[in-house]
Amino acid sequence: MIFGQERYHKFSILLHWVVALIVLALIALGLYMHDIPKGHPDRAFFFNLHKSIGVTLGMLMLVRLWWRYKNPPPALPLSMPRWQAFLSKVSHGLLYICLIGMPIIGFAASQFTKYGVTYFGLFKIPPMGPNDPVIRDCLQSMHHNLSIVLMVLVGVHILAALYHWLVLRDGVIKRMLP
Repeated sequence: MIFGQERYHKFSILLHWVVALIVLALIALGLYMHDIPKGHPDRAFFFNLHKSIGVTLGMLMLVRLWWRYKNPPPALPLSMPRWQAFLSKVSHGLLYICLIGMPIIGFAASQFTKYGVTYFGLFKIPPMGPNDPVIRDCLQSMHHNLSIVLMVLVGVHILAALYHWLVLRDGVIKRMLP
């Protein structure tokens, strides 16, 4: 226990940091891919890499959601103001919505192309729908908009963690450190 607080389970900590690294990689990759012109030889490689990592993230998030249901997080410190506890729950809920919704929407968008998803070059998940640019573009727009929300939420999450660590020094961040 840290400052009278429970720590997260070791598997929860592992899932958190693996997902965090994957999300940061997906954000960087997504920003890089945005500028690759159609017809460029590297475009297919980076898009398939992004899709493969995204599918992996989606699966990890389902495991993480199941694990969190079976292993609820430790209670926040009683000294934490109610508004901070409320914002913590809201921001974590929104992070989960984005981290589950984005892979689903991205995968769905791939189902309305002629390409589907080639998972790390190992096998292909063929498209399950017709090559429909209208549906694909709508889903890609949703995916893009959620990516902006996710980047803001990740930034707020990191700033809140740093605030608890460097300013409040209340031990909250130590519960999630390996």
